[in-house]
Formats: sequence, structure tokens, C-alpha cells
Amino acid sequence: MTYNEAIDYIMSRRKFQKSSSHERIGRLLELLGSPEKGLKFIHIVGTNGKGSVSTAMSYILKKASYKVGLFTSPYIVEFGERIQINNAYISHSDIAELTCLIKEKTDLMEKEDLYPTVFEVTTALALLYFAKEACDIVLLEAGIGGERDSTNVIPAPLECIFTSISLDHTEMLGDTVEKIAKEKSGIIKKGSAVISYPNSSESFGYLPQKAEAVNIIRARCRETGCSFYMPETDKLTVLKSDIYGSEFIYDSMRIKTSLCGAHQIANMITAITAARLLRDKGFDISDEDIISGVACFKIPGRMEIISSAPLVILDGGHNEGCMKALSSMIKAYLHGKKITLLMSFMKDKDYESSLKHIAPLCENIVFTQTDSLRGERPEVLKESAVSFGGNILCEGDSYAAYKKALSLTDKDGALIVAGSFYLVSEIRKNFFQ
Repeated sequence: MTYNEAIDYIMSRRKFQKSSSHERIGRLLELLGSPEKGLKFIHIVGTNGKGSVSTAMSYILKKASYKVGLFTSPYIVEFGERIQINNAYISHSDIAELTCLIKEKTDLMEKEDLYPTVFEVTTALALLYFAKEACDIVLLEAGIGGERDSTNVIPAPLECIFTSISLDHTEMLGDTVEKIAKEKSGIIKKGSAVISYPNSSESFGYLPQKAEAVNIIRARCRETGCSFYMPETDKLTVLKSDIYGSEFIYDSMRIKTSLCGAHQIANMITAITAARLLRDKGFDISDEDIISGVACFKIPGRMEIISSAPLVILDGGHNEGCMKALSSMIKAYLHGKKITLLMSFMKDKDYESSLKHIAPLCENIVFTQTDSLRGERPEVLKESAVSFGGNILCEGDSYAAYKKALSLTDKDGALIVAGSFYLVSEIRKNFFQ
């Protein structure tokens, strides 16, 4: 099996199955020799911020000289971005070799009337790779949800991290923050330390974790006897924050990050809290490892400045929480600039709620559609945005849409590409690689 054949095979699997039990992923891992049983995990769930927190922690642990597996989604650069060890993508040859082995097992499963999904196969691929390479610790990001998510097949993790929780995937997880938090809190198992994104009233411009989510998580901790932790924002002093990143002091550590926005400061202190708590689990992590790890890490497609003349920012934000963060960033750092927005959304997203936060701030909006069959038509998106005013255009081809949006952007203005990781990935590959 070649690399391209492996990717084609993975993507040919069903995206979703009606049954949401762990029967398929459990059986697949059993046939593969249960690679998850020999690994130590940190399990990360949430609506927004999972990638930022897990990637920051991977850099911190790497600085502390550990061999660190990272499983995340979606990918911006290439498929291997989802499965990393010490911040290096899994090789094409490893993908081909391990997928060939997985296919042998899924062929057997299909005779048992079990059909693993794309995400289940990808999860198995990651766990098999991390076990093969004898990782010291694995940062495992959940896909959708928590309790019923394929990643929840693992044994009790060292830590469970909850990033910001808000409404998304409501058709699967529930239509309230409480319902979504309950589903996500299902990852908590006896023996794990539990860390949540901050909800303190000591505000520095971020949207705190909602009280109803915190209450659900705390209740699950009580049921399982797990300790609950949250960053102490009274120990935080923001020194500098602009479009190019932030500098702050947290509990006597002077931290720099290239990530933009108050919400990213909140993500970083969440990661820092989790990293320090690992010391109680026997990990030798110094404050200098934390400072250096946060300072050096980057993550594609998250408020990523890809050009400065004109200013072009790629942000894969695709739900209302992301749009609130993006609008806050525009108000704080791009005040006075004329904003052009290039945007697409998936059909299953609540784009009307998202647009009300971002559309009024833009002089021009160009709606387009990605290659994904789930992409909403530009004309439908335009209908949802016309009430906010501005110059609104539709262009079905994302390549042509970017060219159009760039032509509308003043040299002193800013072009922001947002609304879909699929779109961000397409623009990045076509214009900036």
C-alpha cells in the first residue's frame, strides 16, 4: 500500500455511524493488540481551543525531554499533521505501513458487520503509531463530544483538560451548554486530574468558561473522586498584547506567545496549569521548560499571520465562540483598518449566529464554498449577511474568491480568511506554500 492509497482508504470510510458505542473502535484496537493499554494519556475536550492547548503542552513536554505523541484535528497542512511525535508529522511510509495493517483488521471486522469510521480508523492509526514508537506520553484530542467519542476508549488518563465549551455540533451533542458539557465530562475517569479553562470574573478580555459548564464538570469530578483545577487569573498580569502575540506574567513566570488574542492567553494558562500538575504524576517539568515551550510553538490556521503587506490572517474559527474571539481581536488590534473577510461555512454550522458578531465589522465580505460536500452555498450565506450592510460578494471557486478578496483589500487594510478549516487549508496550500 502506498501513502496515497492509504489516505484514499481512510477517507473512503464512512464519516458517521448511527451507533455511537465504542464497539467498533474497541474491536479494532483489540485486533491490533490493544496499543492504547501501554500508553499514558492527557485527554483534551472542548468546543474551542483544543488544538492550541494540546500543541502548547506538546512543546512544553518536548522541552522537558519527553517523547510526546500528539493527536489532533483537523489538519491544515497535510494529513500527517494530525499525528505527531515531538512536533514532527508521522511519515508517509509509516502511514502506508500501519494503514495496511489496519485494513487487514477492518476487513475482518466487516465480516462481523462492524464498519469503522474515518475518525475511528485515524484514531487507531495514531494509537498504533504512538505505541510502536514508545511515546512517554500522548496528548489525545477528542473529535466530537467526549463520552461517546472514539478517543474515550483509552484507560484513565493522567489528566483531562476542558477547553472553552460552547454551542457546536448541537445535532449530536445537545442544544444547551449543560448538555454539551455533560457529554464532554464523560471522559473523566477515576484517578485523573481535571483542569478547566478559566471562568474567573478577573476579566482580561476573554470569554470565560460558562458557569453551567463548570458546574457539570465539577459534579462529574465528585462522582469519580477526581480533583478539579482551574487557572488562577488573579496571578495573571498582561504586559503586552497585539496582533503579533502576547506577553504576560503568570504566577511569577514571564511568558511570551505568538498566538493572538485574549482567549489564547486563557488557553496558555490552562496549558501551564496542566503542565505544572504533571509534576505530581512524576514528570520532571521545570518552569523554564514551560516558558520555552510556550514561546517557541506555532500552530497553523489559528489567527495565523501569513502576510504583512497587505495583512492577511488565516483563522479556522467555525462557530459562534470562534467568531466572538475573532471580533474581539478585530476591535482590539485592527481598529481603524478596513476589513475584508473571505468566508465559507459548513451546512451544519449555525452561521447566522456567527455572522452577527463578525459581519458588521467588515467593509467587504466574499463568500465562497470549499471542495467539501458539506459546504454551504455562497448565495445562502449572503442572504444571512445582507442585513449587516457592507459590500457582499459570492464566488464559488475558493481560488478565485481569494483573488477577489485580495483585490478589495487596501494596502493598509486587512484580509481575514475564516469560517472553515477546509477553506483555510485550501488558501494556505494554494497561495502560501
